[in-house]
Amino acid sequence: MEIIKKQKYLGKLYLLLGASIFIHYILVILFSILILFEIFISKDYKKILKDRTLITVGVVLGFSIMTSVFYKNILGLVAIPIFLFLVVGRYYTLAVDVELKQKVLQIISKFSIVPFFVGIVEFILTKGRIGYFAFFNPNYLGSVMMMGAIVNLYLFFEKRNKKNILFFLLNMATLFLSGSRSSLIAVILGIFVLLFYFLDKRYFIFGTLVLLVYILGVYLHVFPFLRMDTFVEYFWLRVEIVQMAIVAFKRTNFLYGHGNFFYYKFTNHVYPHSHNAIVEFLLSYGLIGTVLLATVFFRYLYEILKKDRNNILKIALIVGVIFHNLTDFTIFWVQTVLLFIMISSYEEDNKMIKGYRKIKNEESEN
Repeated sequence: MEIIKKQKYLGKLYLLLGASIFIHYILVILFSILILFEIFISKDYKKILKDRTLITVGVVLGFSIMTSVFYKNILGLVAIPIFLFLVVGRYYTLAVDVELKQKVLQIISKFSIVPFFVGIVEFILTKGRIGYFAFFNPNYLGSVMMMGAIVNLYLFFEKRNKKNILFFLLNMATLFLSGSRSSLIAVILGIFVLLFYFLDKRYFIFGTLVLLVYILGVYLHVFPFLRMDTFVEYFWLRVEIVQMAIVAFKRTNFLYGHGNFFYYKFTNHVYPHSHNAIVEFLLSYGLIGTVLLATVFFRYLYEILKKDRNNILKIALIVGVIFHNLTDFTIFWVQTVLLFIMISSYEEDNKMIKGYRKIKNEESEN
């Protein structure tokens, strides 16, 4: 009886964690601490002790802490809370039951509209980009909204619930208010993955043509794009930032890295990160650590693509997250990493597939 009570309590904490992601990062930290406390007090952490993924990530982050101390990169100690948040996420993936994960995804869907209403107030007060209040940075908000929009569009296709289309539109409106261009492109890519699986072939081709026409229109300055007046300036700034990061990687300890936030120290506290996940991992964890993390990711990706018909949401999510983190570095923020883990842990049951993949899967089955 006591075990059942603890499981119900832990389930409520995860539901609150899923909702808090869209309210404020302080609440996410609070509920994560409560979950960690409960996991360790109840000794449930033993359920994930032998997980190879967690062990590999733990080794990489643990070694990065040592390199941070050696190179006097104090901010590199952020690897400790990163690992603890990953423990919260990994426990959710491995130990939480399917029914609770379904409830959490519904909570994520519904609470994803909260930033829109908070953002309207923030925009009225600041007349600028929204996301600083509850997400620390507008690009973190953009990343969260990108994932929320993909979830709601997926649920609309799978459940045929019109509310999810409304939620999706509010997610997109919030993303626009955040001014995050990378998130906008990432969500468009994620949307096209969903269209690829759920729509008839002719509709998918039509949507692709519309997108290509729009891209051409933006290039020719016929159609508008988010914060277009600074697009070229910031594009070349990002290129310069990445180039400086590559120089830093070549000139320093490229095998073992220097711990998280080394680029911030390297640029004399001008740029917090290199705006590219691959370069950031190389600087933080070195070539060896990056290769170890890559093996974890590609093994996970292989398992998803092997059964792609039952992993459509995950594929759309990963496409969006990969692109966003090639032009920014948002994945290790507390709200984005936990949201990504919670969504990707959802077990799908896709019955409404109409597009290319249905045809290909049926052919392979025959």
